Amino acid sequence: MDFSSNNGLGNQKRRGLVVRAGKAALCLTKRNRSRKSLARTHGFRRRMRTTGGRAILKRRRAKGRKVLCPKSNPNSGKRHI
Repeated sequence: MDFSSNNGLGNQKRRGLVVRAGKAALCLTKRNRSRKSLARTHGFRRRMRTTGGRAILKRRRAKGRKVLCPKSNPNSGKRHI
């Protein structure tokens, strides 16, 4: 395989090699946010504003979650000592 040819992607840092269906291509590595930051993004009133947010609360109630919105729970998230 020859990776020196220009395939229109340019020279960018942080690239990983991806091989799909016999073709080699370079792509950016995916970065994920931590679970804690995801859990602390929205509070109860923010969830109640949108249809999707209300659906989330409905699913969490149906599942039997004790805490519907982690942000509104003082025992979750970052600890400030």
